[in-house]
Amino acid sequence: MTLLTRADNLLIATLWQQMLEASGIACEIRNRYIGAAVGELPADQVAPQIWIRDDADLARATALLAEFRSPRTSASWCCFRCGELVEGQFFQCWNCQADRPDA
Repeated sequence: MTLLTRADNLLIATLWQQMLEASGIACEIRNRYIGAAVGELPADQVAPQIWIRDDADLARATALLAEFRSPRTSASWCCFRCGELVEGQFFQCWNCQADRPDA
């Protein structure tokens, strides 16, 4: 087993674990419940950690995590129904709830 990364909190660690496992990379979260000891122990030692079970998956897991941390941005789009300009990360118009044409 190899340490992949530390997360700021358990929610982020769980999201990363689920993303990695959905991609076929077996991993586990360590330090789930030790966060309450911060102050008694160094903060970097109590943060949730993602550990990769198979060392051969480390390079792919590192690449997937880097991609997940830096999501691609999409260009804004104009709603075909009401003409509203909608930011690219949204798949539905906030004004009239029409779906983005390419969604």
